[in-house]
Amino acid sequence: MRDYKNVKVPGSYRASAKRSYTKRVQVDRGSGWHDKKTPGTRGALVQFLAAVVIAGGCVLGWQAYRAVTQAEMFQIAGVDVKGAKQVTEADLKDIVGAFQGRNIFQVDLEAAIRRARENAWVKEAKIHRRLPNRISMVFTERVPCVVLDNGGARYLLDDTGSVIAGLAKENAGSWQLPVVAIRNERIRPGEQIATEEMHEAFALLSEISSQGGWRLADVTIRANSAESLAVVYAGQEYRIGGGNYAEKLRRLAEIMTDVNQRGLEIAYVELRPERQAAVMVKNNSTKYSVQSAGSKKRK
Repeated sequence: MRDYKNVKVPGSYRASAKRSYTKRVQVDRGSGWHDKKTPGTRGALVQFLAAVVIAGGCVLGWQAYRAVTQAEMFQIAGVDVKGAKQVTEADLKDIVGAFQGRNIFQVDLEAAIRRARENAWVKEAKIHRRLPNRISMVFTERVPCVVLDNGGARYLLDDTGSVIAGLAKENAGSWQLPVVAIRNERIRPGEQIATEEMHEAFALLSEISSQGGWRLADVTIRANSAESLAVVYAGQEYRIGGGNYAEKLRRLAEIMTDVNQRGLEIAYVELRPERQAAVMVKNNSTKYSVQSAGSKKRK
């Protein structure tokens, strides 16, 4: 068996193992520069094509817009209106008359809705396009529930206290509604009367209606102040005052039953005290009070 530990390697072999070599490679300049320029050229080409596409889209969009806005089939042929009972023909022409013959895509619907809401009869208005050539408008009108009398004129009010319209004397009988009389000279259609006395008058009317037995068209409420509310009915005056209407109307029913049994003709009934009522009899000016339990005291 040979021992290779003491074998000597010739120096020529060791030198050749450590020697380094450099390899020269010929590079084609034409192909190298072409590869470096390719990304920039492609980017410019992409941008150019994108610009062409955008410009073409704009042109096509403009041509489509002109075609739609000038097409005869989209010229408004009419306006369909629903829910307009009190709004007059003249008012309707002011609201939507400008639509006739216009392009359906070019009319301002919001402006028409604003014009509609300026009418005191209109509570809400909705408007939309009905392709190809019609406009549809739906009205929700205010419903009168009270006639307001300020001493100089009469007005129709809805349940929110909004003044709808003035009421001519010749038309006063056509609205079978209760009357609220107040002292207010500055009343204009479209405004809302949100005073305390008006709020209490509505609360009293609501209680009268819920209890039944009253013909509301014959009811007049004097509401000069919340504390002095009075009901005039069938030629008689009932001084109710403010608040606790259910109890006061219950007491009034008891009193009027007793008055009718006696056959008395009364001037007014005073119900403003909490636990006592006073009755003024006509002709002899006799006045008697009624306790909450029902006992009477002549004065």
